[in-house]
Amino acid sequence: MAITAAEETLAVVHAWYGQRGDWRRVTELAGPEYIRHEPSATRVVTGEEIRDELNARGFVIQWEYEAFAEGDTAFVVWVAPGAPGGTLSGVQVYRVAGGRLVETWLSAVAPAVWPIRAAAGEGDPEANKELLRRWYAEMYGQRRFAELAPQLCGPVFIRHEATGTFELTAEEHGARLQRYYDSHPEGISSWPYRAFASGDMVGVIVSGEGVPGSVQVWRVEDGRFVESWWAGVADVAW
Repeated sequence: MAITAAEETLAVVHAWYGQRGDWRRVTELAGPEYIRHEPSATRVVTGEEIRDELNARGFVIQWEYEAFAEGDTAFVVWVAPGAPGGTLSGVQVYRVAGGRLVETWLSAVAPAVWPIRAAAGEGDPEANKELLRRWYAEMYGQRRFAELAPQLCGPVFIRHEATGTFELTAEEHGARLQRYYDSHPEGISSWPYRAFASGDMVGVIVSGEGVPGSVQVWRVEDGRFVESWWAGVADVAW
């Protein structure tokens, strides 16, 4: 049985994270040009250049992570307990072509310890993308937070963010957003984004002129968002 594009993508991602400080395979797994959308800029490096950057760090990160993919794009929620200065967590996205990483997105890193759950479970990817569309277009775009949050998330919504992990009810989340946008009417409520889904997981890349870049992952249960991983927005548009 032939493997799918998503399985091929995940194989490359698993090989990348499996290096664990032995960067001799970097040029096999990334490049020849590697586009990196990072918190402060977008830059293009070669496989050799990213290998040299990783070697120059002088330390080894022991990753804990889970990943899912749609087609050539994989979303990774990772925790780095061995990072200098303390544990870091984040969401990172990769695009694979020709058996190598050719593009990545990382908007922020959280100085927090996020729990890592199991990989994607059963779910309806297209229905979950529609849920995400309503989240952005209807709840945010029309600023109907108090009304729609209980329909689109919860009843308990677990949030993994830069400040750590916390839980709140759908009603609390909607009221929180409503208060913020009522007091910040100039706040952005419409973002150009691309959605990717597998099983019960949905990931999004926000990128476009004048909009700070970001990446985020959600888990869906019974037709609602019940968990989210988001470290923050980039300082620049991608």
